[in-house]
Amino acid sequence: MFKTMIEEASLPLLIADSKGRIIFTNKCLEECMGYTRRNFLKNNLQDLCAPYEQSRYIFSCLPDIKRTTEVDIDLQQKNGEIFTANVSFAPFDYQRARHLLIIVRDVTARRIREVKTREDEERYRRLLVERNMLQDQLHRSSKVAFMGELAAGIAHEINNPLGIILGFVQDILEEIPLNDPLIEPIKIIEKETARCVNVVKNLLDFARLRPPERISVDIVELLESSIVLLTPRIKKNKVSIKRNFKMEPPSIKVDPQLIQQVFLNIMINAIQAMPDAGVLALGIGFVHKARSPESGDWIRISISDTGNGISKKALQHVFDPFFTTKGSKGTGLGLSVCQRIMEDHKGKIEIENRKGAGTICNLYFPLKD
Repeated sequence: MFKTMIEEASLPLLIADSKGRIIFTNKCLEECMGYTRRNFLKNNLQDLCAPYEQSRYIFSCLPDIKRTTEVDIDLQQKNGEIFTANVSFAPFDYQRARHLLIIVRDVTARRIREVKTREDEERYRRLLVERNMLQDQLHRSSKVAFMGELAAGIAHEINNPLGIILGFVQDILEEIPLNDPLIEPIKIIEKETARCVNVVKNLLDFARLRPPERISVDIVELLESSIVLLTPRIKKNKVSIKRNFKMEPPSIKVDPQLIQQVFLNIMINAIQAMPDAGVLALGIGFVHKARSPESGDWIRISISDTGNGISKKALQHVFDPFFTTKGSKGTGLGLSVCQRIMEDHKGKIEIENRKGAGTICNLYFPLKD
């Protein structure tokens, strides 16, 4: 009865003695491995394994197995094909001798999935690290932008009054005699005013854009990472992303941090133009211009929204510093900074208005430096 049960079982089963000699196999194992029962009975357990598995430690300690033990072993079918099996060794005694009931389960597909899962998890961990790095970069960029706004405001509001004060003080110092009791207080005023002018100058030097440090960059990857950083804003405004990449552009030499600042600035403007949902469309194409001052080959990246667009009058001033259509919510520095960055990269930025249907911002990068 037990022999019949094992024979008809749907799992590959075999019985071996403590020395690993095979004494019984069922039909399922024969179908799985491609051997006949007569082939099995001439072989040892190691003979069923891939060559590199035949010296596994488990085969040297078969007599010492006291309880069911599972190991993964690569087995080799008669046709030479190798698969990974989870092999379960269940010890039992028969006629005063130790024997082993062995169950073979093909786990190749499962192991491949596990490896892929581990690879996916590792890739996800790397993406998290990259995302955190990008968030740090965005945070630093935000701080620099804040300092730029602060410095610009100080320069606009304080520089001229300080210059006037310093000029009058120096005129007074030229007019009054050296023995006048007010000479020392006036000199202190001159010194401290000059120090204020120097502080403003240092702030402006800090806020001034640094020269680009250009390296070879995958521009699509940089664009996609910028989208990831803006995911919360995109979800909040219920904006959908549409990609229209007509080409896979070659790597170009740009400063990734500065160009990402451009992408973020333009996409934030586009998202803010669609407070009640819309489509943020991204396009990449190749442009050849002939017989013009900008003749040559260019990569064009277009970023467009489906907002209300900008008026024709405002369009003429969008790159002017401190010009904004957002009222008190804007600083008017974003697009002027973007233009400066693009010019430093020998590129250019153009904005097309679709009144009532949104705005398109085109970024052009020269293929030749």
